[in-house]
Amino acid sequence: MDLYCTFVLPIFLYGCKTWTWTEIQMGRPEVTHSKCLRRIVGVKLTDRHRLEAICEQCGTSSLELMVRRWTLQWMGHVLRTDEERLSRQLLIAY
Repeated sequence: MDLYCTFVLPIFLYGCKTWTWTEIQMGRPEVTHSKCLRRIVGVKLTDRHRLEAICEQCGTSSLELMVRRWTLQWMGHVLRTDEERLSRQLLIAY
């Protein structure tokens, strides 16, 4: 699980802090994330385990929750920067 969190998730979610997601767009990466977690835990799809239970067993959260958390952290970081910074001006203007 540590290897997945260390190597796979950062590559998979590179730059996600600045993406705008819709529910439909979030579905595909969430399915891939759940497939990886099921394979790590050794649970088949036909075993009908809920994703929340698998995430709890792995000690991680859903991909959507991670993306939202990282996006909010990034927005907080940008809002704490100087008012002259282009990233802050673009975020506030949007």
